Amino acid sequence: MRTIKKIFKWIGILIGVLALVFMVLLIIPEKEIIKPLEERESTRYWEMSEGFRIAFTQLEGIDSLNKTPIVFLHGGPGAYIHSSIIETMKSLALEGNDVYLYDQRGSGLSDRLDKYSDISFEKHLIDLDEIITQKIGAEKVILIGQSFGSIIISHYSARYPEKIEKIVFSSPGAFKPHLKTGNEYADLDSIYPAPDSLKFIEPYNYLKDVESYARKPKMIVAVLGAHFLDKKLISDKQMDRILNSLVSNVVKGIVCDASHTLPEEGGAGLYAYIATNSADYPEIRDKVKTVQAPILVLKGQCDFLSYASGYEYVDLYPNSQISFIENAGHEIWYEQKEEYIKTIIEFIDE
Repeated sequence: MRTIKKIFKWIGILIGVLALVFMVLLIIPEKEIIKPLEERESTRYWEMSEGFRIAFTQLEGIDSLNKTPIVFLHGGPGAYIHSSIIETMKSLALEGNDVYLYDQRGSGLSDRLDKYSDISFEKHLIDLDEIITQKIGAEKVILIGQSFGSIIISHYSARYPEKIEKIVFSSPGAFKPHLKTGNEYADLDSIYPAPDSLKFIEPYNYLKDVESYARKPKMIVAVLGAHFLDKKLISDKQMDRILNSLVSNVVKGIVCDASHTLPEEGGAGLYAYIATNSADYPEIRDKVKTVQAPILVLKGQCDFLSYASGYEYVDLYPNSQISFIENAGHEIWYEQKEEYIKTIIEFIDE
């Protein structure tokens, strides 16, 4: 009996020590590895109908009255407009089009919202429509989506095909919802095998880095509070520091050559990442098969996403094509800026 009591005693002490360590780690402020993103001279704000602000940059075209405006959607979720893509898109403005690049709600320089439920995939779609129809006031637009931005655009195209002139899916995120055969997820790589002529290169695998951050006490508490209480139990400031730190470690996985990575600028929004990643996506494949707008899919040689995940877009949209860019990773313009923008300009001018 005494032995059993001693065992329970030591188990209790161990649990208490672990709980204490957990609480200490929770209280200690997250280290600021990357300084928060600062406003640029070009930064402006839209006051959205829900009462918060979205930050954007407008690159004014030289012939904007006669050219369709272009809207660029960044990746993530929870990412932001990096200064490098602003510089890259200036070439499109020189072609005559106004170009708009905005930080999605809850990330970049856009407002952080009070409740966890203030961010969702559906709200990203609502924001895009308000920006196009009310803030820009355009009848039609050309949309360019990077990674997760492509997922937003695909669902927007299914809902409002008449508002889109052309689409560029740049390193698109896997089409959502994932394709199923019966009750099982389909093996896209067997459905759309990469052609032998395309020599893909596997970049740095960053999954272990992600797993280590997911086990942080602040992450555990934040996720539980968000999902069960709709509360931000850990501040946006602390959460964003976690994601900015993580991204600074894994950024070498988005290029072919790790020496080509660009410095992170501190605009990540972790609550936006968590909220949007947990979304339920409605099935839209039958709808996008009727979208007549011309589609261009861009795929880099070292993209960490498979060829199949990009090619499904080509298979679904009837008026589509794919362009393979060598010596480029997920963020194609990091290493092949000239080829990237040249390919987009040629597609838009067709």
